[in-house]
Amino acid sequence: LLGKRSPKAVRIALDKLPTGTDAYDSAYDSAIERIEGQMGEQTELAKQALAFLTCSQRTFSTLELQEAMGVEVGELELDPDNYPDIEDILASCLGLVTIDDDGDIIRLVHYTTQEYLERTLDRWFPGAEAMIADVCITYL
Repeated sequence: LLGKRSPKAVRIALDKLPTGTDAYDSAYDSAIERIEGQMGEQTELAKQALAFLTCSQRTFSTLELQEAMGVEVGELELDPDNYPDIEDILASCLGLVTIDDDGDIIRLVHYTTQEYLERTLDRWFPGAEAMIADVCITYL
């Protein structure tokens, strides 16, 4: 809208913006594409965290998510040195994840984030449920 020089031009631009679910989908598509464009292990870190938070039937404490993400499939013991730093998880998720005010519960930032990720799970996180099952079996 910054480049529009008249009220009519602004109205036309606003009319072209997506609305409803399409608006959310467009915003979340862009966010996930930015996550996929990150350097190094940041993309995988974010996608793993988002997969756990999307597929889980309950909320995670920060430590629970770190433990889940630190599980090495096939290993017999947990190695705390393999737990990802919670600040790295937050940073890699580019605003899609937040920690509640009490500082212990980590969750998706909004219910629409959950809805979007559930609808597009196979697109962005193929094999997420199998990965989580492998982690759970190893953890036991």
